[in-house]
This record gives sequence, structure tokens and C-alpha cells, in this order.
Amino acid sequence: MTVERSLTRFISTMATAAWDLMPRWGRWLSAIVLVLWLGWTFLLQERHGGASIVVHSVIDRPISYVYVNGKMGSNTFAFDGLNAGGGSAGPYRLDGDTVKIDWLLSTTRDQLDKEGLRPEKHSVTLPMPKREKGQDDFCVLMLPDNTPMIRWAHSCPVEMDSIVDTYRTRK
Repeated sequence: MTVERSLTRFISTMATAAWDLMPRWGRWLSAIVLVLWLGWTFLLQERHGGASIVVHSVIDRPISYVYVNGKMGSNTFAFDGLNAGGGSAGPYRLDGDTVKIDWLLSTTRDQLDKEGLRPEKHSVTLPMPKREKGQDDFCVLMLPDNTPMIRWAHSCPVEMDSIVDTYRTRK
């Protein structure tokens, strides 16, 4: 903690000294440039790239990994009839005309011991959905027939909830 505190104090001292050495017009100019840059960055500039890969599943088996165009997404739990599980990873740059999705369909301990199921690797290439401004989540919903449903969204949990509702068996 002391190293962080002393580094923060040093940076603060240097910034204050630089500010004090500037003439009045230099302070005004630097303040105006800072305000314009912040306004451009947060209000006017369109965001490029950076998308989170959000993975949910309504399969009764867990998914160990999901890769979207070689970028790793999250894993998911087995669907319990209520929660679609999963998570998000990123941000990544996702572009192109197609999207290649690789995933490992895993097993729970009971499925491995009692049913004899084994992990299965799958891969599919789909056309890339159209992305609109502000859609920063790339949603991957694994359906019960072991096929992915993909789309761009502002918020995957909100926009995919109506689809997951059709598979819920308990409330």
C-alpha cells in the first residue's frame, strides 16, 4: 500500500508543479482541449470493435468452452430448468461475414457415471448477424438440439430472456 500511496503522491506533485508553471493562457488552452477531448470520446465518437461474448445455455449438459472466431467466451452450467447460466468474456473485435463457433459439450458427474456420456467437440460456421450502433454484446444461446443461436444485442440477458422462458420448467 505504501508504494501505491507514494506513487500517487509523486504523480499528483508532478501534475501540480506542471500546472503551476503554465501561464494563464496555457491553463485555459489545456482545460479547453481536455473538455473537448472528453466530450468527443464520451458523447460523439462512435465506438468501434469491443464486443463482449455472452454465452447462455438451455442444454441439460454443461459447456466447458465456447470460441467465437477464435476468441474465448465463457463456460456454462447445465440448464436446471430455471437459470440459463453462462457469463461473458471480452471485449473482443468480432467482424467478418461469417462467425465460426467451437464448443465442448461436457458432462455432469452423474451423466458421466450413470449415463456414460462423454464430452463432445462441436463446430459450426454461421453468417454473421447485422450489428447496429450500440449493440456491444454478441449473444450465443445454446439450444437443446445442440445448435447455437447467435445475435447482437444491447443486453443479452434482457433480450434472450423471452427465448429462455420457453424452455423454463420451473419458476
